[in-house]
Amino acid sequence: MSGKFGWFVAGAGIGAALALLYAPRTGVETRALVADKANDAWGSAQQFGAEAQSRGQQIYANMKVKGQEVYDSASASARTVYGQASEAAQGAINDVSDRMRTATGNVKPVFTERNDELREKIDAARARIAAQVAKNAEEAKEAEAPAEPIQAEAEVADAAEEPKEIAEGASEE
Repeated sequence: MSGKFGWFVAGAGIGAALALLYAPRTGVETRALVADKANDAWGSAQQFGAEAQSRGQQIYANMKVKGQEVYDSASASARTVYGQASEAAQGAINDVSDRMRTATGNVKPVFTERNDELREKIDAARARIAAQVAKNAEEAKEAEAPAEPIQAEAEVADAAEEPKEIAEGASEE
């Protein structure tokens, strides 16, 4: 690669030397012409640079406006999506809340009914227990009661026979 470049530079140098030898103008004229062309090129470069700067500023301003439009559009879209999501979430919350109220309303009577049934069973059990306690107390009373009347009857019978015995003993005498 460097060999080809070397031949190119050599060819350019030879071409420049031949151009100077066969130039139609003198060196002063050529230098003045080159200086004029260089000044024209420099002026053109400055003008191109100024135009490029102006175009760059214009492109920057356009991009800034477009960027602001994109930002505003994206921001508005985000707000819209957020609003829709918020509404959907609120709707879901309200739906769940309504279902919970309905479920609570449906369950509450069942609990009340079961509670009432349980109270009735408890009251019935208390009544049975009270009846059993009363029956046991009555049976215990009856178990004790016959012993006293029997003993009292025996004493009354003995007491009733004593006067008879005394009367019989007196009549035998």
